Amino acid sequence: MGKFIKSLEEIANQLAGGSRKHIWDNSIPSMVRREIALTVDQIKRLQDQHDKQFRRLLQVECAIDTDLMQLKQHDPWQPLYHPSEREKLKQRLFDIEKERRNLSLKLEEKTRSLEDKLLGLINKHDQLDV
Repeated sequence: MGKFIKSLEEIANQLAGGSRKHIWDNSIPSMVRREIALTVDQIKRLQDQHDKQFRRLLQVECAIDTDLMQLKQHDPWQPLYHPSEREKLKQRLFDIEKERRNLSLKLEEKTRSLEDKLLGLINKHDQLDV
């Protein structure tokens, strides 16, 4: 995360925190602060959801890696594994990596959109607060 985005979120958190005093005040600055608070919460929930998805992909990847390792450690008296099993497991690993890249791209797009919205709201708030 860049320094600008980090400072943007810090400013947004300060503005959102100030809205708790008069949360249902109908003034325009209060409405903008509520929108800022909602946008900050949406960014946090989006990041949490993607973290959960990434952890799940990692768990599946570890399970597949374990299966691959077990294929390599076969007992000499057992028949060798079928070569296609190994290739299927490798393909699943490639599919997981592809899914991870897709999730990363989606997260970046959604986060960028919410950050743009947040910047616009902070700018509106600053203009109204003058």
